Amino acid sequence: PKMPIDIISTAIFDGPEKIPGWPYLKTYVPVLVGLSAMKWYFGGTTNIWKRELHGKVFIVTGGTAGLGAAVTYDLAQKGAQVILLCRSIDDPFTVDFIDDMRAQTDNFMIYAEQCDLLLLHSVRLFATKWLDNQPPRRLDGVICCASETIPRGKARQVSVDGAEAQIAVNYLAHFHLLTLLKPSLHVQPPDRDVRVVFTTCASLAEIDPQDLLWESRKYPAKKPWAVYGTSKLLLGMFARLFQRSLVAYERADKSPCNIRVSIVNPGLMRTPSTRRFISMGTLWGLFLYVLLFPVWFIFLKLATQGAQLILFAVLAPILGAQDGGNLIQECAILTKGRREYFDYELQDDVAAKTQQEIDKLEKLSAIERKKQEKALGLDKQK
Repeated sequence: PKMPIDIISTAIFDGPEKIPGWPYLKTYVPVLVGLSAMKWYFGGTTNIWKRELHGKVFIVTGGTAGLGAAVTYDLAQKGAQVILLCRSIDDPFTVDFIDDMRAQTDNFMIYAEQCDLLLLHSVRLFATKWLDNQPPRRLDGVICCASETIPRGKARQVSVDGAEAQIAVNYLAHFHLLTLLKPSLHVQPPDRDVRVVFTTCASLAEIDPQDLLWESRKYPAKKPWAVYGTSKLLLGMFARLFQRSLVAYERADKSPCNIRVSIVNPGLMRTPSTRRFISMGTLWGLFLYVLLFPVWFIFLKLATQGAQLILFAVLAPILGAQDGGNLIQECAILTKGRREYFDYELQDDVAAKTQQEIDKLEKLSAIERKKQEKALGLDKQK
C-alpha cells in the first residue's frame, strides 16, 4: 500500500489522477465534506463561558429526559446542587436516573422533589414546601425545560385539572410555579447572581386573548403544533412580564434587582419528544423515523448541543449586566423578536386572565378532591 508521503508526491509530480482510487475520491470526498459541514453548522454554537457552581442551587423542570437531562448533567458536573421536579419521586425510572447521574457526575447533590406539572395543586404543594423554611432556602436559578408535545392525529389530551395538556405543562404549570416562587427569589442576597431560564421555540403561532387555554376553539388534531406554538409564545410573554415584575419589586435593602430572566430557543434537537412528534406516536411513523435517521442526524442537534444555550443563559456574565428578559438564540442576544414580546399591555392582560384561569381550575380541582375524599370516607379521618 502507498504511504501518505508517496500519495502526496504522486499528486504533486504526476497529478492527482494517478492517485489510486482517484475517481471515487473525486466523487465522494466533496459530498462527505459538504455533509460534515452541514452537520457542524446545524449543530449550533458552543457556550464558552465557565463559572464555579459548587454550592449553588438550581431547580430544573423536565430534567430527566432530553434537553433537561443534558442540562442536569452539565450543572451537576460543574458541582451544582440540582433539584429535579418530577411527577413521582418513587418511580423506578426516576430513582435509577438520579443514581446514574450521581455516578456519572461524581456529585451526590442531585435530588428529586414531587411536582406534577399536569396538576396545579401539586405545583402549589411543592412551592409551599419550598417557601416554608427558615432561614429561606438558597436558590441560584430556575430552569424550565419541561415540555409536552402531542403528535399529529391524536385527540385532545388534558391535564388533571382539565386544561389542554400542552398549554397546561408548557405554560400554566411554569406560570404557576414561578409566580409562587417569587418570594424565594426576592429574598436571595443582593450579591447573588440569580438566573431564571425559559425554553421556547420559533413559531408562527398566534394567541387569542379571549381563549387563552384553547377551550372554545376546536382542537386542531391535524395541526397540534399550533397549540404547542401558542403555549410557548405565552410562556415567552410571561417571561418578559416576569422580568418586569422582578425589576419593579423594591427590596428592603434598596438594592437593585439581581435576578435575570432569559428566553432561550435551543433549536431542533433529537430528543424523545421530537422523536414522538415526528413518528406521530405510531409504529409505522417510528419505522419512517428510523429510515430517515441520516436526515435527522445531520439537521437536528443533540440534546447536549441544545443545552449549550441554556448554559450560556446561566453562565454568561454579560447577561448579569443586562436588564434581563433577553431573547437568546445560538449563544447570542437577539434584538428583535415577536411583537408580543414587546407589547407590555397585552402581556399584562394575558397574565391577569391566566391567573384567573388558574384560580378557577384550582377551585374546581379542590371541589373534586373533596368529593373523592367524601366518597372514600377520608374526610372523616381528618
